[in-house]
Amino acid sequence: MTVRKKIFTLIADADNTLYSWVDYIVPSLAAMVDTLVKNTGIERDRIVESIKKVFETYRTNEYAFALQKAKVFADLRGDIDWFKTHVIDPARYAFARQRRRNLKLYPGVRKTLHRLADQGIKIFVLSDAPAFSAEQRIKHLGIDNLISGLYALRSYPLPRLSQIDRAIINRIKTGYYRSRIRKVVELPLRLEKPNPGGLLTLLENEGLDPARSALVGDNPKKDIRVAQEAGVLDIWARYGTRVSPEIRQELNYYSASSIQKRNVVQEGETVEKPTHTIDRFDEILSILP
Repeated sequence: MTVRKKIFTLIADADNTLYSWVDYIVPSLAAMVDTLVKNTGIERDRIVESIKKVFETYRTNEYAFALQKAKVFADLRGDIDWFKTHVIDPARYAFARQRRRNLKLYPGVRKTLHRLADQGIKIFVLSDAPAFSAEQRIKHLGIDNLISGLYALRSYPLPRLSQIDRAIINRIKTGYYRSRIRKVVELPLRLEKPNPGGLLTLLENEGLDPARSALVGDNPKKDIRVAQEAGVLDIWARYGTRVSPEIRQELNYYSASSIQKRNVVQEGETVEKPTHTIDRFDEILSILP
């Protein structure tokens, strides 16, 4: 009989593991585009395709300065103050409203994280999202105080200062965007999962024993693979792969295809054999010895 070692560390993927990235990003992008169509008179498909090219360039659907870069708005950016007031601000507010409504933790996540922390289990997040975006989502969800460290991909570069709202510059300077996460580490883009380098870096930096660590994630080809390669107990969050056909169709429309394939398990993908499978996050409590 094999006796499992006690687990002292839980490493969690973020998107579609702690919360539904899909259910949040689709209505947020849709609301933003609705506002842009209304305020600029530009045809919807042109706006979407132009913004998607920016997302593709910066490897994220949440590049905060997409409107300053999208070619479809080039003629409107001559008067930057007008562009900010009539285009950027309304679109940003529309996106933020939907984020507040739809960015929610999966059932059982908050209570389970609190319980694990009370038991002395350290909690880390390993994400393929840009570090800034991942940190902001965790902060908005109010679980940043429970996270010992966030390891995510290098954040996107900022545009020229002349293209950034002064209020945003002031917020950066005053630390407005900082969270209560104890440590935030930006990983090179080449360490995106399924490269195990990000997980191995986390384990080494934090002095963690792989045999006493567990990783939970929704993507078998990425999360489960790197956990198994690193000798970490793997837990497949199967609930994070369930996306309605309607939402998936909208995601295809608004999301850059390479980002969608990176962030969302695709229909018909072969599932690598996980050691454990859960259909609710709190089922972790019956797995960790």
